[in-house]
Amino acid sequence: MNPLLKKQIEKYLSSGEEQRLHDFIQAIDNAFSSLDTDLMQMSDALAGESKKLIKANAELKRTLVTKTEEIKTTTSRLEFVVDNISEIIFQASRNGDWLYLNPTWEKVTGFKVKKSLDSNVFEYMHPDDIEFCKVKLKRLLTGKQKLCNEEIRLVTVKGSYVWCKLVAKLSYNKDGKMTGLTGSIKDISKRKLLEEEKNRTEEKYKLIFEKSSVVYLIIEGAKFLECNQACLDLFGVSKRENFVGKYVKNFSPEYQHDGNCSEDKAKEMIQIAKETGSNTFDWVHIKENGEEFPVEVSLNSIPMVEGNLLFVVLHDLSERKRVEHELIRARERAEEATRAKAQFLSTMSHEIRTPMNAVIGVTHLLADDNPREDQLNNINILKLSADNLMSLINDILDFSKIEAGRISLEEIDFNFRNLVNNIAAGFESKSKEKGLDFIVNIDPKIPPYLMGDPTRISQVLNNLCSNALKFTERGFVKIKVSMQPSKGDLVQLQFDISDTGIGIPLEKQEAVFDSFSQADSNTTRLYGGTGLGLTITQKLVKIMHGNISVYSEEDKGTTFCVSLSFPVSLKSKPKVNFTSDHFTEINKIKGLHVLVAEDNPMNVLILKQFLKKWDITCEVAENGKLAYDKVQSGDFDMVLMDLQMPVMDGYNAARNIRSLGEDKFKVMPIIAVTASAFSEIRKKVVDAGMTDFVTKPINPEDLYVKLQKYAS
Repeated sequence: MNPLLKKQIEKYLSSGEEQRLHDFIQAIDNAFSSLDTDLMQMSDALAGESKKLIKANAELKRTLVTKTEEIKTTTSRLEFVVDNISEIIFQASRNGDWLYLNPTWEKVTGFKVKKSLDSNVFEYMHPDDIEFCKVKLKRLLTGKQKLCNEEIRLVTVKGSYVWCKLVAKLSYNKDGKMTGLTGSIKDISKRKLLEEEKNRTEEKYKLIFEKSSVVYLIIEGAKFLECNQACLDLFGVSKRENFVGKYVKNFSPEYQHDGNCSEDKAKEMIQIAKETGSNTFDWVHIKENGEEFPVEVSLNSIPMVEGNLLFVVLHDLSERKRVEHELIRARERAEEATRAKAQFLSTMSHEIRTPMNAVIGVTHLLADDNPREDQLNNINILKLSADNLMSLINDILDFSKIEAGRISLEEIDFNFRNLVNNIAAGFESKSKEKGLDFIVNIDPKIPPYLMGDPTRISQVLNNLCSNALKFTERGFVKIKVSMQPSKGDLVQLQFDISDTGIGIPLEKQEAVFDSFSQADSNTTRLYGGTGLGLTITQKLVKIMHGNISVYSEEDKGTTFCVSLSFPVSLKSKPKVNFTSDHFTEINKIKGLHVLVAEDNPMNVLILKQFLKKWDITCEVAENGKLAYDKVQSGDFDMVLMDLQMPVMDGYNAARNIRSLGEDKFKVMPIIAVTASAFSEIRKKVVDAGMTDFVTKPINPEDLYVKLQKYAS
């Protein structure tokens, strides 16, 4: 018993009562002793659980703080996104009053958000958009549709309107009661501007397509999909449905003029256009009435989502074909007339030549028959007249040959200086008779040997010199030949034939080259001639791809300028003297290092002797593969490449060398050494990337010239 409780009992109770109370309490104490034990155990258990609860509560508080912070962060982020999103985010009541607007509202419309809230949506909408928008929203509110997705115009603070995309749906509270609308509004003004521009462009091109006088057509495969009015007019079609939807074969003859089936050839031409992007060709179509007409077809492939279409442009060739046909007929008539004229002149010249030969022959016989002096004078007059007449006949014959296109040029070596000097010598006696100086001036830089047709060159110079002597009574006649800047491998020469004769009036200078024409009507009477000499000269110069011009002044003289080009003959190239230690321009090739790709030991020996004479070092590769390898490892200035070698031939070796990455291999001279100089071999050599070639058996002069030409 508790001591305090015992003292209180002793204070207020007698000993007998105390005992009875003590017994009572003792009984109670004994009765509840087990309960105290249980309570103590429960108390201990509660204390333990309390600690756990306290710990759990602390953990819950920490979690709550963390989640609260996360919610704040997330909310802040969401608010940032909503505030900075490019679209207007809104909430509106069932009546259409704004309840929430994000800051984008101000960016799009210019109105302040605070002043706009509680105002009605339709106050900011274009009047023409209000009614249909109300209808759409009513369908949304009545449940007939779940989403409103429309394009509208919103007014801005400046009074203008901006196109927007409105997306809205119904919003509900936690009890499922509809509270209003929520959604977004996106500025689509830029897109609308682009669409308007696109529409304007499409309309413009549609108008161009439809109204153009050029025939336009769009096809898919061989089917006509669309066309313009000019196309219908070309085909003579009155109704568009009679053309659109039809096929190429429906408006083409069964066979084209080249004999190909129209349907098959159309497929082939269309396929080419699809593969290459375009195709242009001539075609024959038929009109609705069955009439054939020629066109030029231009197909252009147009990639589309649904497949490739072809844009077709047609050009009616009917008029061009008619003109071409007329031109061909006119040309044929002109050629026929030219041939007839040439044949007539040729026939007459030959017919006249026969009796003229007899006249000249008899004249010579009479002159040799010891005539009297008076007879000799008559014979000389007869001989002079016969010679003049024969000269005229020769001019007419030459002219007829040129007109008929029967003049052909030779390409042979000739000594240029000898040619000019011989021509001058032929006029020496006649110039002395007239008391004239005949001057020859040849540029010393001109190579001694050229290639060309010496006969025709002589004819040109003879005609010009003869004219100069004919029309000059005092002073001189001069042939001057100067070397002009060269054109590639050709030598460009200018011939100036000058005189101090009667000259040509300025207004007559262009006419002197016309057939049967002379500068003055008295010229023929005073000096004779047919007027064909300069015509023949001009035509011969043109045949030789040259030019001729005239510069003259009355009573002071005339100069004819002729410009001609000639290849230099090999006879003018440097000669190699193997018995001498000195060669022309030897320093240019001295010290070269050359790779000789050759499998024949005898050819190798010959080439090495040549190169040694010229102080050129060399290495040998017995086949193309070795040559390819040595070029990469050595430092060579040039390659002499045999074409027929084992392992790898010269063609492939050259191609492989050219394909090497470094620039030096792309420009290194590779000279083919071949036993054949046929044109097909030359083409193969060039196609393989080789620079030039020399032929077998090797001519040392040719080899020397090639080495000198390509030495860097």
